Amino acid sequence: MAVSDSLHFSLKDKKGVFKLEILRNRLFWIGLVLKVMLSFLFAGKFLKEAFIPFVTYFFESGFDNPYEFFYNSGAVDAFPYPPFMLYFLGFLGGFAANLSPFLIRIPMLLADIGILLVLSRLLKGKETKLLKYYWLSPVLIYITYIHGQLDVVPIAFLLASSYLLFKKKNVFSAVVLGLGIAAKTNLVLVIPFYVLYLWKNNNEKKLAKLVIPALITALVFFVLNLPYLDSDSFLKMVYANREQPKVWNASFSMIGTLQYYIIPGVYLILLATATRFKRISKDLFLIFIGFSFSVLLIFIPPQPGWYFWILPFFVYFAIRENKFSFLPILILQLAFFAYFALTADSDYFTVFLFSESNFTLYGFFEENQWISIAVLPSLALTFLQTCLLLNVYWIYKWGIKKNLEKKIKNKPFLIGIGGDSGVGKSTLTELLTNLFGTDNMTIIRGDDMHKWERGHDKWDEITHLSPKANHLYEDISHLKTLKDGKKVLRRFYDHDTGKFTAPSVVYPNKVIVFEGLHPFYISAKRNLFDLKVFIEPEESLRLHWKISRDIQKRDYTKEKVLYQLRLREEDSNKYIRSQAPFSDIKVAYYAIDDIADIGNGEDVELALRVELETNIDINDLLDKLRDYPTLQIAHDYGVSNQVLNVRGTILSSEIKESTYGFIGDYDEFIEDVVFQNDLNGFLQLFFVYCIVYKAKNKS
Repeated sequence: MAVSDSLHFSLKDKKGVFKLEILRNRLFWIGLVLKVMLSFLFAGKFLKEAFIPFVTYFFESGFDNPYEFFYNSGAVDAFPYPPFMLYFLGFLGGFAANLSPFLIRIPMLLADIGILLVLSRLLKGKETKLLKYYWLSPVLIYITYIHGQLDVVPIAFLLASSYLLFKKKNVFSAVVLGLGIAAKTNLVLVIPFYVLYLWKNNNEKKLAKLVIPALITALVFFVLNLPYLDSDSFLKMVYANREQPKVWNASFSMIGTLQYYIIPGVYLILLATATRFKRISKDLFLIFIGFSFSVLLIFIPPQPGWYFWILPFFVYFAIRENKFSFLPILILQLAFFAYFALTADSDYFTVFLFSESNFTLYGFFEENQWISIAVLPSLALTFLQTCLLLNVYWIYKWGIKKNLEKKIKNKPFLIGIGGDSGVGKSTLTELLTNLFGTDNMTIIRGDDMHKWERGHDKWDEITHLSPKANHLYEDISHLKTLKDGKKVLRRFYDHDTGKFTAPSVVYPNKVIVFEGLHPFYISAKRNLFDLKVFIEPEESLRLHWKISRDIQKRDYTKEKVLYQLRLREEDSNKYIRSQAPFSDIKVAYYAIDDIADIGNGEDVELALRVELETNIDINDLLDKLRDYPTLQIAHDYGVSNQVLNVRGTILSSEIKESTYGFIGDYDEFIEDVVFQNDLNGFLQLFFVYCIVYKAKNKS
């Protein structure tokens, strides 16, 4: 796999920190040395007698059509792969593979490392487990470096394409997917899930976002196949080989001569299941792909290389889902070795290049007649397929079934931020935007529902804080619609002009933030929120912020601001501050020292008081933050809440480290985060912790 900026595999992040720390791990180098050594010592029959001769002929003949040559020679199964597999293997070392089977393993090793790197980016902080269960998987090592199958290559392109898809690099993803299909045609099974992923995560539902990637993938595949499309030998070896009709063997008779084909039927059920989700997370996407390949393995007696199509996805899920044991996957691999030890063509004793042994367990039992030899392979296959079925069932139970109701991943998580004017609601919203990113977050502001524009006579009678001055019930309708995953048409209030914009479409997202004066005033509205936050800084600090903001941004005089505050005081107490008891979290900044000149625009040194409901267990967070003594946190319990007093400093890098330690399998909704220092950074970490806690406990 090439290391390129477009694939986000640059070795340093924006701050110069080495991103691929996994390459420095001792387990990586142990596995690398082992794989290189095995590549020199072992090669299965297909690799020695088919793949290597095919690739080397292509180069030694001056790029003659190898499909025609081998087909006419009677070797119809020599290379059942499209031409990109030939190019990839050949140009990266396979052109001289007749000298050593290691040379054709070079591109396979690069593909293997590519898979490891992609998975490490998807499973941040899980490098040791990934190295143990993927990089050192005995079955995957056997498939590639002992038996010598090529399936690592298309899976590398598939995972690279998936990673680009998750990063919203749809054009690059389509190109890489086209390359993968041009290396192994059964990758076409994933195309419907790509389309569903794009559609479900495409708020605008624009067909162009589906059509253009599909056309690019088709074009890449067609161009790479073009030199051989007029070759009957190529078409028969690749697209009409002996393995493909096995898809139709799993069937049962219905009326007359009609057959029900099980594999297409189960595949369609998988697709139908995927359509149930309002949004498809990357976890679900990868699970569905793994299941698609599992369908083939369950209903067709497998070839060794086919297990490379499912094990990386099973390992990914087992690492991602902490409650899922690795034992089922390990037993599955044991069953794999048992089955392929007892087949008539087992190569366990023949793959060693420096031995001419033809010994097989099958032949041994047949010769000694200790047991009916026909029974053993069937029993081993039964054990293998049962283990596979159980793995699929458990992954379905923990993966798909749980994800149906999972907040954030597949259902919008709605956050309400309330408080009086000038208390810092927009600042908190900006912190959350830096955390989740604009691609994962939709912001709704209550000011959009003011009844009148600035300068209207009604504002002389009613303040902005009064429910009479706002379309509060329209907000409820909009929030309900967005939580259901549907778009709304909404106007916006422009604070610069005091005018309303023309209505435009607002789309739902993983996280929806409502910021305004009245989020919790009406019970039907506050009950919609998954997390309710009320901001109420110390009064002198609030005055300092409010006066400073209105003087700098709205050209008000200090006297005018104070006059407006006096007019609004009654409504503020009655309609705004009265909402604080309904919040889950109350945030209150306060000045450490008295503010000498309120409203002068100068920064003041701050501390933070956070009150939150006792239903949120924050002890794990506090234990982690004790590692950073520059941040002082006092934690206490009140009558019905718990209180944090926070002051001091903490680096954004420390916030980042702590954040990724807590988010677990929710990491996909905080990608490319801009972490802050000090109290703002603490709030980012605190809200990540609380949101994930709420999401997990409401799923």
